[in-house]
Amino acid sequence: MSVRKPFADNLLCFALGPNRRAPPWCSRPLAVVHVARCAVVIARRSLARREVRSNARRRGRVARAMPAQTFDATTRQCAPRACGASEDSSEMRAVSVRASTASKPTSSARAERRRPDVRKMDVPDWLEATSNACLSGNFAPVRDEMDGLVSCDVSGTCPLDGLYLRTGPNPARAPALGTERHHWFDGDGLVHAVRFSREGVKAAYGRRYVRTRGFEREKTAGKALYTGLRDIYPIWSYLLPRLYEKLFLDGSAPDSAYFVIQSKNTSSNALKFHAGRLLSLFESGSPYELSIEPSLRTKGLCNFGGSFTTADYWMGNFTAHPKVCPLTRELIYMGYNLVALGGEQEGETTITVGTIDGESGRRTHKRTFKVQRPSMQHDVAITPTKIILVDGPLIFNLPRVMNGGLPFSFEKECTMRIGFLPRKGDDGPHWVDTNETCFAYHVVNAYEEGSRLILDVCKADETNALGMCQESSTTRSTPSANPVNAGRDVAALWRWEIDTDEKKLISSKRMCEHTSDFPCINREYTGLKYRYAYSAAYKAGTEPVERMDIPSFDAILKHDMETGVTTRYELGEGRTCGDIIFVPVDEPKSEDDGYVLVLTHVDIEGEDPRTELLMLDASQEVLTKQCVVHIPMRVPYGFHCEYIPAHGENLASWPL
Repeated sequence: MSVRKPFADNLLCFALGPNRRAPPWCSRPLAVVHVARCAVVIARRSLARREVRSNARRRGRVARAMPAQTFDATTRQCAPRACGASEDSSEMRAVSVRASTASKPTSSARAERRRPDVRKMDVPDWLEATSNACLSGNFAPVRDEMDGLVSCDVSGTCPLDGLYLRTGPNPARAPALGTERHHWFDGDGLVHAVRFSREGVKAAYGRRYVRTRGFEREKTAGKALYTGLRDIYPIWSYLLPRLYEKLFLDGSAPDSAYFVIQSKNTSSNALKFHAGRLLSLFESGSPYELSIEPSLRTKGLCNFGGSFTTADYWMGNFTAHPKVCPLTRELIYMGYNLVALGGEQEGETTITVGTIDGESGRRTHKRTFKVQRPSMQHDVAITPTKIILVDGPLIFNLPRVMNGGLPFSFEKECTMRIGFLPRKGDDGPHWVDTNETCFAYHVVNAYEEGSRLILDVCKADETNALGMCQESSTTRSTPSANPVNAGRDVAALWRWEIDTDEKKLISSKRMCEHTSDFPCINREYTGLKYRYAYSAAYKAGTEPVERMDIPSFDAILKHDMETGVTTRYELGEGRTCGDIIFVPVDEPKSEDDGYVLVLTHVDIEGEDPRTELLMLDASQEVLTKQCVVHIPMRVPYGFHCEYIPAHGENLASWPL
């Protein structure tokens, strides 16, 4: 449903408070009644005026946008016979809550790759064949969680005793606006767990949903109640009930920031084990806490020992990659707000950084400051004294969202900035411009040598945020310095060196000829000078071309950051992976004395899809396979993983 700007501005004003200066529910609880009443009145008036005029136009637009299809009853697959409409802001405004528009046309080969083979896959009943890559192939969700555990065979000698966890999106219900509008990030968080023991011949696998408030409400309703990231502009039949829930049911501790209303905290981005807690993280909201028992029970929204307040839940968030300092065991987190509370947006959005104590689990430090632009900052780096911010030109555009457009733009005339500030104190942040138009989703590591700050990342020349970015055919007016030259959303290991005294860039250089992402290191070297890094290499031929394309990874790289030597471990035919993690042995003799854990997805012609958890010995120059846990079922692609070592009785309830 399209949105008139005065209507949208009015509701935004009410949602953020009088004159958009402060959310009224944070300081004057009775004002929530005024907010809700005004929102309902405005919505009713707008809907009444527009209903008759828009119905005919909407039906005509949707009818013209929908492609003709043929349906194969044998394979349950739909094949488009005609091209759909392009996906720009005008197309977004034509979306109805009753029907979705056609996806961007693709080549026949790419469309064929995207259709899920439902004969071989354990997929939900609601999932029919679709051209949406986020619901196809191994991106397709599995049918449900599991009440119990599945026994898994182990080949080779298992060198570790612990619990491997991997989270990712797995929509439990059909998307509210149809499968073609679904974004990969919209799926409910599903945690996959593998428990193994040293020299064990058997392992155990299980999976459970993170029971967020949104998940439980949709389960009770029996249908999707929230829109996704491609449709975050106001759709009143979704927004008003969610606004009521946020104000009246979740008022003291909502699980997402004030600017997230009709989409939900899926708690699917990452997992972090710290101070005895397993946290499930979401980029635009607060963490949920999970038990580490086989049930993976959701304990609820984490309040960090009571140190988080109502204002923290309303005003902040907790991004996917907090860092644990190996010297203090403190957890340093960062959150960014994309919508300013004042009427002016530029230069008014904020970033919050905080510190969680490693023993008590309580927050001991918090600082919020304004930033120049509302950019997506997915990762953060630390050193023993500093927090390092990675501010790329992927910019949130509020006016376009309110008019039905996509939320982000990659601003090609803007450049990457690196910010640094002390872990304690009020100095900074200080910003250093790299003069490079690029983006980095993931940090490898950072460390200091005197006044030199070394920051390693996986850098790409451009991103479209997996379809959340407004496409632009314009080129940069002047060539960007130091390009990767590998295409959109294809990254390579990159190093920036900064003089923190002079606040200027010393050098910028590529560290590896291979393209890769999902980096990891020995976490005992986080923020310290280190030698070895590991990453997942892109599979040739899967580099993103169309808007919703997602690349694959089919090899693991070991990088020697001192010598510049990189070695490559090929996963093998029909095998791909995602995020990886390095686990050191109990008493390491060197930095690389440990194992790289790789959840490998196996899809070989003529065989049922299955999954293997590889443990690669990283102690030599070339990675070698030590052992494999054979999971006799498909695990969909997901996001980030975590490892919890067995210590005392912490994992005693897991049967092996």
